[in-house]
Amino acid sequence: MRYRDINSLDDFSRDVAVVVEFIGQKEYRQALEKIGTDLNSKGFVTLYDDAFFALELDLLNIERLRTECSGRFTLLPARCHAGVDFLLGLGQTIPALSDKGKARVIGRINKGLDEGLWPLQHELRIAANLSKRGWDIRFHDFEEDGGFDFVATKDGMTYEVEAKAISAFTGWPIKPESLNKLLVEVKQQFVWNDSGVIPLIGATLSSSLGSDRTELQRLVSAFSTVARTKTGLVLPDAQIRFIGVVPDMTPDKLMQASYAHSRMRKTIVLVNPNHPKLILELDSSKPIQIGRKMIQTINETARKQFSRSNPAVIWTHINFISDKVFLSLGTQREGRACLFDGIANATLTSQKRNHLSQLVFTGGSFLHKTDSVARSSYRYIVYNSPVCRFGQNVIFEGGRKHPDHKAA
Repeated sequence: MRYRDINSLDDFSRDVAVVVEFIGQKEYRQALEKIGTDLNSKGFVTLYDDAFFALELDLLNIERLRTECSGRFTLLPARCHAGVDFLLGLGQTIPALSDKGKARVIGRINKGLDEGLWPLQHELRIAANLSKRGWDIRFHDFEEDGGFDFVATKDGMTYEVEAKAISAFTGWPIKPESLNKLLVEVKQQFVWNDSGVIPLIGATLSSSLGSDRTELQRLVSAFSTVARTKTGLVLPDAQIRFIGVVPDMTPDKLMQASYAHSRMRKTIVLVNPNHPKLILELDSSKPIQIGRKMIQTINETARKQFSRSNPAVIWTHINFISDKVFLSLGTQREGRACLFDGIANATLTSQKRNHLSQLVFTGGSFLHKTDSVARSSYRYIVYNSPVCRFGQNVIFEGGRKHPDHKAA
């Protein structure tokens, strides 16, 4: 299949109608509204809460606009460009799939509405990008059992393409699921008797935040002790400090203030908005290991998911990262290898992976505007394999050549 190069408002209106009808208007609207409600009632603020469901919130705003305009869009909200791009891709993809493919897509959508649609968003971006480069696209993952995501063909050449979407928080020592469990214990076990003020406590872990209930209860007990004594406490795996107190406020105002505090401090802020109220700054001294995680993912993908009969491309998108930060990960400084150099060195130089043609890294999301066109875009960096047994033909021109072993 191929995608439109340019999309009009009428095109967008039709694509959105295809998506809404495919999912079911009632089910689609209810799922999106539930995401917004759940986020507002979650009870804690982290750096990734808003980012994780940013796409779904885009879709919710677009769906509200669709209702207002009776399905005929007269404008597109620029701040929802990622959601617009997603709907354009999905609306064009659905009619091109077989019944089997459509069944798999609806399963992906339903799962994504619970866990995040960003992996599917990444696949649609790849499909549109390849199409604009003149490649015919077939969704192998939807139409076949197992293997890679796309078959891309052009001028007698065939490539196998696999999409990997990785959270920028991959490798972080504090996981969302552990935070959820910690909040449950805070609500049940934290002790604070002064209803006139709210304690502000800081905790720096020496390693990861675990999910064992006994260990979480031990942490919460330490929070209670520090709040009562207004004195810091050193545990074998954490340092707890008393930062101070703030005047009591309503749950809504507390959440707003905590969100602003999280943004200012660039750290996780856990909040119990109801008595006994608590504001907790949480971080870890354990280093983030996203590079190691990405190498593991790429090596495993290369080993398991391709036929090895055609050149293969692995396209890894780092979600929840700004385009500025993404570019910094691909920039050498003082002759030292950047993160992406190290990943390419560790994955592209082995004969075990000589079926790989290129690695593509993308990240950041921004609105690209010209005088005549506006579209959702992202930054990208491409590496060419120095040992690909299928030769030097590539899908993406201008890729970085053989990685610098010395720099790695």
